[in-house]
Amino acid sequence: MIFPEVMPEEVGVSSLAIHRTLDYLEQRKVALHSLLILRHDALICEAYARPFTKNTLHRMYSETKSYVSLAIGCMFAKGYLEPNDHIVDYFPEKLPHGGPKSELAQLTIRDMLRMTTPYSMTTYKHRPTKDWVGSFFTARADHAPGSYFCYDTSSSHTLCALVEKCMGMPLLGMLRSEALTAIGFSKESYCIKDPMGVSQGGSGLMATSRDMLSVLDLIAKGGIWQGHQLLPREYLAEATSFQIDTLENGGANGWDFAQGYGYQFWRLTHNAWCMFGMGGQLAICLPEQDMLIVTTADTQPLAGGVQTILDAFWNCLLPGVTDTSLSSDTVAYTELFHRVSDMELPRVENLARPVVNNCVKVNLGPNAPGMTALQLDEECLTLYYGERVCLLPYQAGNLVQSCLWNDSAIPCVIAAGWRTPDTILFRIHLLGERLGSLSLQLHLGTNHVTLNMCSHEEHPDRYFMGTASGKQER
Repeated sequence: MIFPEVMPEEVGVSSLAIHRTLDYLEQRKVALHSLLILRHDALICEAYARPFTKNTLHRMYSETKSYVSLAIGCMFAKGYLEPNDHIVDYFPEKLPHGGPKSELAQLTIRDMLRMTTPYSMTTYKHRPTKDWVGSFFTARADHAPGSYFCYDTSSSHTLCALVEKCMGMPLLGMLRSEALTAIGFSKESYCIKDPMGVSQGGSGLMATSRDMLSVLDLIAKGGIWQGHQLLPREYLAEATSFQIDTLENGGANGWDFAQGYGYQFWRLTHNAWCMFGMGGQLAICLPEQDMLIVTTADTQPLAGGVQTILDAFWNCLLPGVTDTSLSSDTVAYTELFHRVSDMELPRVENLARPVVNNCVKVNLGPNAPGMTALQLDEECLTLYYGERVCLLPYQAGNLVQSCLWNDSAIPCVIAAGWRTPDTILFRIHLLGERLGSLSLQLHLGTNHVTLNMCSHEEHPDRYFMGTASGKQER
């Protein structure tokens, strides 16, 4: 979709309010990757933190679940499925010998959409296997389906497998034919596959922020685009409405997520609903304000980071929204324009001068990450894992684009800074499919060097988890 771009004040939004929203997030160290705001069908903010751009394919994680819901809704509308169909009837080849347990046999597609399966966790994560779909039919159930909300990514993944099995095409291929191609969804977008070749319906979508805004807008308009009903209106209304209570066990990401759940969509405060993916991937509809907001981010290192993003909108943006247009504020708009043009990923503030300027080489003792040695000079931290080498070029107080390993192309942005004269902190922003970050804190003691590492990712990297120590060699 192509949205007209206007000054925020023309549609009743204060430029200063958007500026304050960005300040709020920056002060709380939120790694915001993009922010798009649409009001009254006009784009009033489109911001990307370098190196992200409007064409960057971003990992959307669990926002993928909402796309699975859209596909299921289309199949309901065409009569291919019914909400009360039992999922076991569609996968007889995956059932255990002797047939399914009674809890699984009762499970309906509607139960799965509402996250009320008989499982208390994602089945293929509980017992790792290449057959993610198969695990859903052989895991041990611990309660009757439909009892209560329990977030279960394997439910979404199995629904995606159902779409692909019945329609004979990938999830995105099916949605492209129904709606995505018409609204200009990027041709380059794709969905990561599981080990068996099924699209990861729980977390695999790679798309642009503009893609997410276009789909959000289509849903908010009841599935209508240029007079054509691309998605079923009644289903969309049900999917984005309250279907199950999440007060007791859905609010781990903050108070907003205790407001209820629809069919793979979350309810929020302010009568809002959203698509939500781990780390701050959000596509929010505020019907009362006729406003849509899309973010991409990485909040994984921050406790309550996603709620922090939402609080920025509730506390800073919404107070600057009115029902009528505002007087032009050229100064505030110009400042906002320059602000969003200069956005970048968070740096590590350089607070001190290092105690040494010479190269530090350390042979390390036995450690959990399996690191054998490290070397620090004024331009690079090098980590040795036997024959494998991780090169981390840096400029204290600045950002450096690189790749994580010498033998693979894992793109990253490296931020580093001396926090004290003997301690340097590295924050490594991982890009692409492996969205997340690594934290490395290197302390140069009088006799020993100690490196503490943490991997903030969906699947923590063992090479960057734990502590390594050794005696300095000068």
